[in-house]
Amino acid sequence: MSLPSNVTHNAMKTFATPAALLCVLILSGCSTSSDKPRWSADLTRNSIVSRHGIVLTGNDRLSTPNTFRPPVEIKIVAQTDSTNLRMAYATDQIIFNWEVDREQLRVDGGPADGCHKSGLGSIPIKKDVTIRWIVTPRSQSVYVDDDLRFEHLGDYSKIDRCVTVFPAVDSRVVVKSLQVKELTDSSHSPF
Repeated sequence: MSLPSNVTHNAMKTFATPAALLCVLILSGCSTSSDKPRWSADLTRNSIVSRHGIVLTGNDRLSTPNTFRPPVEIKIVAQTDSTNLRMAYATDQIIFNWEVDREQLRVDGGPADGCHKSGLGSIPIKKDVTIRWIVTPRSQSVYVDDDLRFEHLGDYSKIDRCVTVFPAVDSRVVVKSLQVKELTDSSHSPF
């Protein structure tokens, strides 16, 4: 096995060998799919950071190498060229700029399934936004550039998943960073 060419030298510092890194990505079930590498990034247990951005198109998915249990704070810096900036963790997907109605925030799957929010799903195109997603065992909150877009109370205690960002329907999503901060039960402080 050899290290995928889309993982930079800095990522190797986190793991003992390139083969170990590849095994972690494969065994976790949270690997990034892509036909050809188009990016380089610093990869750690809790983050993926790329100065120039990781371009996602088609069926590409960018996922953390590890899974996480609540409470966590997720910080994503990304942009879309048009529609469908999608993310998954406490839901199967939360959709910003949904192709059918860009103003509607779509929430599909998980305890908040179907709790869509009119007027809260739009984000600027071709401009980085910072999404903060706080998930505790009993709730989730989603902020875009510090503006609260979604809150839900429910049972999130059984989640043990990776965090994923992805495009859909011909959109092009560029991810600058995907970071997960594991919180103590009482802490909800920003990054």
